Amino acid sequence: MMTPPRLNYFNRVLITGILALISPFIFNAKLNAAEICSTTVKQTRYAMQSGEDFFSVLKNFHLEPVIGDGGSLELLQKINNMSNQTSADDGKEIIIPFKCEEQIVGWRVMDKGSYRLITNEKISVESAPSTKIKSENLNADDKTLDILNKDMSGSVLSELEGTAPSEDVSEAMRYRMICDGEWTGTECITRYSTLYVIGSGWYYRYDGTDKTTNVPGVMLSKLDPEIGFGWNNYWNENFRTDLHFSIISNELHPDVTERSLIQNKVILNTFAAGARYEVGKWGFNLGVTQKERLFYRFSVQSIVKFEGGDIVVNAVPIVDLHAGVSYMLHQSGKYRFDGQLGVSSIFGGSTSGYDVTPGNAVDFSFTVQHDRVQEYLFGTVKFQVSQQDTSILLQKVTELGFTFGYAWKLKDW
Repeated sequence: MMTPPRLNYFNRVLITGILALISPFIFNAKLNAAEICSTTVKQTRYAMQSGEDFFSVLKNFHLEPVIGDGGSLELLQKINNMSNQTSADDGKEIIIPFKCEEQIVGWRVMDKGSYRLITNEKISVESAPSTKIKSENLNADDKTLDILNKDMSGSVLSELEGTAPSEDVSEAMRYRMICDGEWTGTECITRYSTLYVIGSGWYYRYDGTDKTTNVPGVMLSKLDPEIGFGWNNYWNENFRTDLHFSIISNELHPDVTERSLIQNKVILNTFAAGARYEVGKWGFNLGVTQKERLFYRFSVQSIVKFEGGDIVVNAVPIVDLHAGVSYMLHQSGKYRFDGQLGVSSIFGGSTSGYDVTPGNAVDFSFTVQHDRVQEYLFGTVKFQVSQQDTSILLQKVTELGFTFGYAWKLKDW
């Protein structure tokens, strides 16, 4: 039989062993950066982004509680001399109240010498140690390396951790700068596709004069809705092609004229194919469109009655050759602003009772795009004036419309 002293010793060894086995699971489950705290080595700053406030930034970096006793908001306001302030201008660098080095692990950080700039890009713990920017890290992408080197001085480059953006260049903007497409963090993706959907609204004004009677007429449309979808394919960083299909309900307003209105077709379709080449801020477009346009004529009775008779509206299939030049007016962070001027040569056609002669058009559009890395939003306002006559009518069309679109990027080919 084991003596009591030996029994106590055996129990202590057994309990110690059990605790040694289960303690990692118990303590590691509750352990966080604040409990393993090494004093911060350098001041950490963050460049405010559009739409952010102090609350969202502090929550993003897990510096909670944000408000209340010992809250991070009060400390942030104090160390930045921003009493009672809860936001800052876009691009403004604020000091983040980190107390421990461990709290910074897991975020992409750029060393700026006297301080470091943290981004809201998460990285794995394994990739947290400093990685110098070298050509072998970028898969020998010399163009990418050159642009990164232009953004930052040599002293900063030697201290740079990972491939984070500089304080005045967002990730989305860097994608466009380097690839005009996609950026994985280590290389350019210059061959990829996007799928997009659009929703539009259009107003049309049709000014015409009957060649037989010289009677003028004006037709106005309702707000005509349009829906469509398309596919862009980037063959390289400068060249892309586009296929697009849409349908529009082009309905003329019956109350504009005192005459009765007969419209034989309301739902019209459009199919377009185009190509675009970009160099720097300039873009050059060529495209061909098969679409249906409305033309109207006065009925035979109007030749006698002049101010009487019906107005008959026909939809005529037309081919449109378009060329345009665009310029990126401004880019700020994830937003891009482009203006485009275009000209069109419109082919002729025919319908019952008359022929449509060739014509031409001039258009101007303004586009705003918001890049969200994996997808983007865009909006366009377009104004166009076209002149295309028929064998019985002189007709001028003025168009004004707006388009909103959503695009998804496909990078797997």
